[in-house]
Amino acid sequence: MSASHAIASAHLDLVVRHWADLHQLRTARPHDAWPPASLQAYLRTVDEYDPADRSAPVRLHVIDTIRTVEAVLVALADQIAARVQSSPVSPAPADWAARGWSPADRDRRNALAAADSADLARWPYTGTRTAPQAAVWLAARVRGDVGPFRPLTGAELDEITRTAAGAAERVEHALGIRRRSVGTGRACGCGAELLLEGGDGRPPSLVCRACARSLTLDCAAA
Repeated sequence: MSASHAIASAHLDLVVRHWADLHQLRTARPHDAWPPASLQAYLRTVDEYDPADRSAPVRLHVIDTIRTVEAVLVALADQIAARVQSSPVSPAPADWAARGWSPADRDRRNALAAADSADLARWPYTGTRTAPQAAVWLAARVRGDVGPFRPLTGAELDEITRTAAGAAERVEHALGIRRRSVGTGRACGCGAELLLEGGDGRPPSLVCRACARSLTLDCAAA
């Protein structure tokens, strides 16, 4: 599997693994706001920031993430399926006898059509389609799983890779499992701006990307 295939598969898998978490978070108490509302005070004294403050209305963001990711992945699956999925096998025509078909020919054709219609590898264009369903189907196309499909082109793989990366980033951001950074307005000893990194459940820290200096907030407040 190439690097592009692996990256796309990993991002699609992340969406599938965390989809239930998103729905659970939608009805749970929101996560801590990021960045902290009192950022400068937080940098002055760690005690001023209360980790139990969960007043930020992030559930609207979670709902928006669910809707956006689902719409984007289902639309992409529709587009890719329209290009790579073979047309369904049609059943025997009503005038099969007039066409010179034997009953055995009719039965074979109907059996093929029934099997093709029941093939779960096919992407459904109607009915309920979810983000995990689309992600699993797209990942199978990336892997080249056997089915009524032609292989993806390089452009199609790139399209899936880009879309999957964006979907995974949205999911991580909504769940607070993606580390982020924000400027503090405070200078490092080297003169560059210190950044506050956090928001992923790990302890936040002050970092300088110019000289690679890193401080825990306990040290910064001391």
